Amino acid sequence: MDNIVVIGVIVGIALVIFAVVKFIEHQDSKKQQKLNIHNAILKGLNEKYEQEKSRIENKKERIFQSLQKIQNDIIALENKQNTYNDSYDPIRAISKLQNILKVKTLSLNEIWDLFYDQGEFKVINLNQRFEEKIRLVDEINKPEYFELKQNTENKDKLSTEIEQKKKELNQSLKSIYTSNLNSTKNKIHELKERYKQKGKLWTLELEKFKEKQKQKNDKVDLLKAKYNENNESSIAEFHLQILEKIIYDPNFHKSITTDYNEENKILIIEYLLPTVEQFPETKEFRYIKTRNEYKEIKFSDRELDKLYNDIIYRLVLDLISISFENDLINVIKTIVFNGWTNAINKATGLNNKACVLSVVCDKSEFSKINLSEVDPKECFKSLKGISANKISNHTPIKPIITIANDDRRFVSSQEIGIDSSTNLASMHWEDFEHLIREIFEKEFSINGGEVKVTQSSRDGGVDAIAFDPDPIRGGKIVIQAKRYTNIVGVSAVRDLYGTVMNEGATKGILVTTSDYGSDSFKFAKDKPITLINGGNLLYLLEKHGYNARINIKEAKDELK
Repeated sequence: MDNIVVIGVIVGIALVIFAVVKFIEHQDSKKQQKLNIHNAILKGLNEKYEQEKSRIENKKERIFQSLQKIQNDIIALENKQNTYNDSYDPIRAISKLQNILKVKTLSLNEIWDLFYDQGEFKVINLNQRFEEKIRLVDEINKPEYFELKQNTENKDKLSTEIEQKKKELNQSLKSIYTSNLNSTKNKIHELKERYKQKGKLWTLELEKFKEKQKQKNDKVDLLKAKYNENNESSIAEFHLQILEKIIYDPNFHKSITTDYNEENKILIIEYLLPTVEQFPETKEFRYIKTRNEYKEIKFSDRELDKLYNDIIYRLVLDLISISFENDLINVIKTIVFNGWTNAINKATGLNNKACVLSVVCDKSEFSKINLSEVDPKECFKSLKGISANKISNHTPIKPIITIANDDRRFVSSQEIGIDSSTNLASMHWEDFEHLIREIFEKEFSINGGEVKVTQSSRDGGVDAIAFDPDPIRGGKIVIQAKRYTNIVGVSAVRDLYGTVMNEGATKGILVTTSDYGSDSFKFAKDKPITLINGGNLLYLLEKHGYNARINIKEAKDELK
């Protein structure tokens, strides 16, 4: 019996122990389960935090990429705007030249429309384009913050830890969001300010364009009024501007002078004809099947020579026809056309300006000609025109009538007195131009040359023209004077070269009190241009008995 009791007690104790163990295990299991849930929540919080952080940073990168693309697009737009389309089709060009007389060169109902500048301002407003594009860029959205429980009292340690973790992650997200948002805003603000400045410059350029256009059109109004009043010089200017606007080929250098004599109703046209070297040389592009490529076939010298002579006669007759057709107030009875060339003399290697054809046409006689069906050379001969048998030989002929050498731009020269106290860099600009005339007059007078000062305009145009009678190195020489205190840029040298070409001159001389940049010397190299700086000028003055000085700093102070 006692044994049974003992066994019962032992079993009871064992059951109690087993129950206690099971209870402890159950409590540990619940605790572990709660800890696992806690860790899972923390892991979820961290994962969501990383997702939001990544979203914010990725959004910032996408915004920066969008901003870079906007800049690239605008730069491409700007470059495209500044790119000159110089595509030239030689075959189409030669076809156009061969169709002179067959196709009307000018087909305007109102010739004055050719004079007025009705062009639009084609410079793109980059600020406007930027503003249009920047509006499409999204901002960084606010992060999805972790929701915090309002009442955190009487919470266990794990719950409190989770709420604390949420607060920390929210603060970190807010910091990341604010930093990235400010970074994008600052970048956008920087770009807006940059393009706002471009917008201001665009507005200024637009105003300048409109003002320049207005001035140009006001001059046309004045020319039109004087032309309709039968003003002699305006009639000559009217026909000059028409001929200036006719472009047969972009490679043809052009220089035209016109004069009108009211007494005998004669319009004289002096026209610099293109040289054979300026003509398109390509005859065709022939397909070579065996090579699967196109080969350029050029005109032979004989073919090009024949083509040149034919087209020159076409061009002359066309220009005369255009001038007669646009005699709006019926004041031209006769046109004298003198064709000049400025070709290279093979004997000397120098440009040699010579008149190679001359013709006088009466309106009544010319109006009877059906130009679309004529042989240009035979028509020219029937009008008693004078030319060498082959114009391409550039054989000089005596013009039937010429424009007087007293260019209307010339003004009376004046003597300029200077001494050792004279600072050339601060002289009155007009006095400086006349001084240059004096010096070059002495320089050219050795060979019987002549120098004349043109109308002073301060616009960088022709300041003086020298006529050197020397048959080899002589001719017409353009002289420009720049009383500068800063380095003369390459644009001034380019302008001089353009003037030399337009004037049909053999050479250009640019004189300045300062000096030239390297770009200027590079541009002038191998061109008929001489650059004379302040040092060279003082030497030239001393050579001819003048004593002067150049002090740039002093001049800058005086000219302030």
